[in-house]
Amino acid sequence: MGDIEIDLYGDWVKYLRNELSGFGYSDIPSNNEAVVHTYLNLVRRLIQPIPRKVLKSSEFACPPQYQQGLADVERQISQGRDLKPYLSKKLANSRYNDHFLNDWGIHHLHLGRTLEPDGRFMVRSGPVLCCRFEKAVAYFIQVISHGEWAKQELVAILHRNWPESIKQFRLKNVTGMAVKLTDQDIRCLRRKNVNTVVDIGNGVMYGQIGGGFTASGISVDVVMKADYYKMKFQQMQTDVIDNIADIARAGKAKGVFLPNTPQFRLAMKGNQVFVVEVNCRLEAFLESL
Repeated sequence: MGDIEIDLYGDWVKYLRNELSGFGYSDIPSNNEAVVHTYLNLVRRLIQPIPRKVLKSSEFACPPQYQQGLADVERQISQGRDLKPYLSKKLANSRYNDHFLNDWGIHHLHLGRTLEPDGRFMVRSGPVLCCRFEKAVAYFIQVISHGEWAKQELVAILHRNWPESIKQFRLKNVTGMAVKLTDQDIRCLRRKNVNTVVDIGNGVMYGQIGGGFTASGISVDVVMKADYYKMKFQQMQTDVIDNIADIARAGKAKGVFLPNTPQFRLAMKGNQVFVVEVNCRLEAFLESL
């Protein structure tokens, strides 16, 4: 058998380009790594529409005029509906880095009740709901004024109400800081892409609940996932090349014969990864992402 034409990572990047285009974005980077970062960053900023149990902190309070909007959001979350209309309009910028989310893992949702004229987002509210999402739970932390993204009390509320949910981010063998950072300090340091810690008091300190950000401002979690997926696709490609004889035999048993110079392309079905030979259409399952 001759050379094998295959580039699974490159095919995956093309798939992500199409996904971004399908989402309505036109400012798609030309660099492959930047495409992956952009896509993963966007997915991180969205909230997976699955039913979740809503838990409210003991300190939780919402202004009376936004109670109905809050009830709408709570119902949407409980029913697993799409929350995109309640999120920041900065979703329109696919490359925006949300430091509030990347630092503390907290989303903010607006509490408007009607869609704006373009039908994309709910009418913006002054106060916003701060919420942390896990697979089965939505933690309603507090309603704050829009822009209070460095309010350390939010982390303190998480600690007081659901310490088990963030215990992996609590710093060990650290009892305090020589100089405790103010909210304004954190706000200023974030602008320079500097990660900070939150000193709750009584020897309790937390690192980056949201994973933190790199010197360029992008989420550390995004960079790590991008590297992981690149490695996975490269390994899958190696597996195809190393096992080409077995793939050929499996095809032959079905009456499908690989050409002398196979041309494989990536095929995605949900989170399942396949390769398809473009000439004979032989398909082989690789693994699930």
